[in-house]
Amino acid sequence: MGTFLRHFRRERGHVVIEATDVRQGRWGRHVFWMLVASTFLAIVALFGSWAFRAGDLADAQATSTPTAAEVQAAGDPANRPGG
Repeated sequence: MGTFLRHFRRERGHVVIEATDVRQGRWGRHVFWMLVASTFLAIVALFGSWAFRAGDLADAQATSTPTAAEVQAAGDPANRPGG
């Protein structure tokens, strides 16, 4: 009996398992590989969505920040006297 059976009791020659423990299932190699595969797929999905929209994100960054020449041409209110 492994570590999974440490909370179970024997009664009349057989192991008695509580209903909650039975419903919870067992950890095993299949659970580990399912967690590894789902984590890998989540990483691939996040990277793929970033790569798909990377050009748009770069364009948004370039257009949202004014250059020094644009600030000077617009007349920066912070550099005006009395401002």
